[in-house]
Order: sequence, then C-alpha cells, then structure tokens
Amino acid sequence: MIKTVTLQNTVLGEGTPKICVPVVGRSREEICSQAKEVAAVDPDLVEWRVDFYEEIFDREAAKETLELLAEILKGIPVLFTFRSSLEGGEKAITAQDYFELNSWAAAQPEIAMVDVEGRRADLDSKALVAAIHGEGTPVVVSNHFFHETPETEMLHQIFEELEATGADILKLAVMPQNEMDVLRLLQVTTEMKEKTDRPVITMSMGKLGVVSRISGGLTGSAMTFGTVGAASAPGQLPVKELRNILKIF
Repeated sequence: MIKTVTLQNTVLGEGTPKICVPVVGRSREEICSQAKEVAAVDPDLVEWRVDFYEEIFDREAAKETLELLAEILKGIPVLFTFRSSLEGGEKAITAQDYFELNSWAAAQPEIAMVDVEGRRADLDSKALVAAIHGEGTPVVVSNHFFHETPETEMLHQIFEELEATGADILKLAVMPQNEMDVLRLLQVTTEMKEKTDRPVITMSMGKLGVVSRISGGLTGSAMTFGTVGAASAPGQLPVKELRNILKIF
C-alpha cells in the first residue's frame, strides 16, 4: 500500500502522474516573471530551483522572494530544490551549508516539500530528512546521473539507499546512452512500485528518454516535470503537450 503524500490539493502516489514545473530565475525579477507564466498553466506543483537564484544564501532576500513567489502561485505547492553542482546543479555548496539551507526552507510556511540529495557522500542525508520532518515538511530524496544510466543491480541498490533515509518520496534521474537504458529504468520503476510503500519518481533524461516522462501511469512514476519556457533538465516537455499526452495515457 503506497503512503501517498498530500500537498494542498495535490496527492502524490495516486492517480495520474502529477505535473511539476521548474522556476529557474537568477534574480527576483526573473523568478516572479517565470512564476506568473507558470501559474497561468496551473500545474500540480512548482519546483523552485534555488541553485539558480543569485541571492539564495541571503536568508532575508530569499524569504522575501519566496513570499512573492507564493503570492503569485496562489496555493500551488512549492518544492524547494537546491541541486548542487555535484549532481548537475548551478552552484557548489558545502554539506553544512546544504543542511542548514534545507532545514531553513522546511520551516518556511510557503514551502510544501524539500528535495534532498540522498547519496551525497559528505552529507548525513538521514539526519537532514529527520530535521525536515521535524518541521512537519515532507521530503523527496533524489539522486541524479547526468552522464549515464547505472546497471540494473545498481539502480535497485540506489533505491534501497534512498529509501533508507526515511524520505517520503524516492526520485531517480538518469541519462540513457541507448534505448535499452531507457527500458531498464522503466522496468526498475515498475518493480519498485511493488517493492516500496513510497511514491517513486523516475526519469530518463534527454531525447531518448522522453517516453519515461509520459509513462508514469504505466510504470508507477508519481510525478513528471514539464516546462513553461526554461527547462531545468534535458528532455522536459512543455506543460500543455505533457498534459494532453498524460490524458491519453
């Protein structure tokens, strides 16, 4: 039985895969402008990719920007994500600063969920998940491979490590080198649907992996990422197209 995660009116882990749109502005003005465009297509969630934001390490500025973002989104849940350069993100960050930033985010009422990089070697991800839970905020724990798709046995091991953190949702993104890599990820996703009681999110990035972004209803992936303008990862589809395809599936 899947332990669904409810964020406002969005329930992850049941029904059609939910659509999440990234906001990747570097300035407050860019963030607000993108947010207005995103709000107009009414996605299920918005991911604020704060590693793009130039003032993210200024707590006062970040708080003010977050409040403006939430005001524009009018109740659309916000996923707080600092994707570090270790996993393909825009900025480097020490483990201590990463821990403190995500703990701070979890305490903000405008944040519905926090993304934690679950396999970072210098980070106690289990302790960070517990700290975020201590603020009453759900966690999606993630791992990203921007240059490869690990072997099938390793994919299963990664999911076991992510699950061991105690997070609410498990996310894995990989880059395929060929069609078989895409098919292997889809198979592992389907198998994980039977093995874990947590919602799972998977994606095979780039052109080859587009099918993984639309097949969650079949494989059990609970969320997919769409775009309104700028993408945060290769292979993301525009929201309007994505929504129509998901309806067909």
